[in-house]
Amino acid sequence: MELEYNYECLLSILVENQPSILTRIVGLLTRRGFVINSLAVGTTEYDGLSRIVIALPGNLRMIDQVTRQLYKIFPTVKVFNLTNIPSITRELILIKILASIEERRQILEIAKIFNANIVDCTNRTVTLEITGDAKKIVAIEQMLHKFGILEKVRTGKIGLTIESITTGQLYKVERESLRRKMINSHVIEIETKLYL
Repeated sequence: MELEYNYECLLSILVENQPSILTRIVGLLTRRGFVINSLAVGTTEYDGLSRIVIALPGNLRMIDQVTRQLYKIFPTVKVFNLTNIPSITRELILIKILASIEERRQILEIAKIFNANIVDCTNRTVTLEITGDAKKIVAIEQMLHKFGILEKVRTGKIGLTIESITTGQLYKVERESLRRKMINSHVIEIETKLYL
């Protein structure tokens, strides 16, 4: 059966720190024929928990099925589907460019436009650090390609939901009690999972 991919989906998975958890999650996705575009793992605000952010092509039905399967893995605490909700996503890329003295000025202008940091510079090379969404990363790569990219490395996507927007409306002071209920229920759910 061939999977039908409609768009890129972004899942944020809160898990307990266990040695085999990453292998189990990646195994679950590969067994079902998913291609992982990016994977980022890091610590969270809770001791003993990590957040895994996975970008993969799919559609709503497939992601719903994967989410149900992820909850069957015991160390999974919470799965957030960041695909269709307001969220902030970022990636990081390091690019080492071959640059002559004449080309360096053009590269520095491009870096200034994209708000990139110069992290290393020699007589023959310039290394840039760019942080932003996928569109920004692709745009600067296209601009720098003509200079000759020697090396590049790109991280996976990371993301969080936007707190200032609730169901597509701007955050208002009157919504504070609703927001607190949402956050408290999330914290209670995590604490219940941790202390069972």
